[in-house]
Amino acid sequence: MKSADKPKFDRRRKVKCAYLVPDGAWISTIITGAEVYAAVDFFWQPAYVAEYSSFDISFFNVPGQVAQNFTGLAIASKEIDQRQYDIITIPAIWRPDILQIQQQTKVLEWLRVQHAGGALIIGLITGQFYLAEAGLLDGKEATVHGAFAHTFQHQYPNVRINLKRNITEADRLICATGHRSCMDVMMMTIARFCGEETAQLCAKYYEFTEPNKLESDFMESQGDDVLVNAAKESLRHRFQEEMNLDILAQLLNVSPRTLSRRFQNATGASPMHYLQKLRLQNAKQLLANTTHSIEHISQQCGFNSASVFGRAFKSAFNKTPLQYRKFIASNP
Repeated sequence: MKSADKPKFDRRRKVKCAYLVPDGAWISTIITGAEVYAAVDFFWQPAYVAEYSSFDISFFNVPGQVAQNFTGLAIASKEIDQRQYDIITIPAIWRPDILQIQQQTKVLEWLRVQHAGGALIIGLITGQFYLAEAGLLDGKEATVHGAFAHTFQHQYPNVRINLKRNITEADRLICATGHRSCMDVMMMTIARFCGEETAQLCAKYYEFTEPNKLESDFMESQGDDVLVNAAKESLRHRFQEEMNLDILAQLLNVSPRTLSRRFQNATGASPMHYLQKLRLQNAKQLLANTTHSIEHISQQCGFNSASVFGRAFKSAFNKTPLQYRKFIASNP
């Protein structure tokens, strides 16, 4: 994902988060995320939370509808307002009715306006039908629950469907295919808007997957450039080894200049910046989940020395490796 795609968020204000609650929504794909977002406010010790933002959560029904799911449960919701939101989530819908979605013109226009204003919009399991109907996914990679894949592909041929992925992201539009991937997206969203440390602690407390593992495993969409995809794959497999642009280019049988140019165009970052991010992500995992020494972790993650590792880690996360380990360990 290009760095330009990630929102620049002012953490001194609340994250404005909206859930659309269509008729027939799977309530679990609404309430689980909303409860964890809300719990962020109560979870952190005051000494650690000054920089983190809390979530301002709204629930909106489709105009003219009082939403109720197939079990008879309902969520108190209100009519859509015109505030600009940071995150909009469209939950799973039981047997999405395309004709009904097409008639919800106010909702579709609201999604288009919100996206143009900078909102991150998330479609969960079958919520992607709203994104596609609004035209937001045209020409972009997306995924959807397999039970509705043929219908989705037939109805929206301009969407680049990729059923091999549980999560996709393109241009601030995230799609997830199942309940597990819904949880993964929630953790990624917390990391993005509240910081990686917040998500790391939340993952540890709630026993979710760590967010920086999600970043590398799930959110890494493959682009159209085969060379760039091969370079990413090589770096993921060889991040522990000595590596520079010349070595990588030699592995791929291209010139360093060609590799650097195409990688930068496809990802918004250089190959070595991508490598550094991989190494630091893996280092965070080892610091949080093992008792290995800093020296050992630096070697395991491909750094030349513990001092080089320490400087890189402090630059990226504003804490030394030891400070980060103590910070994680001090929170249950």
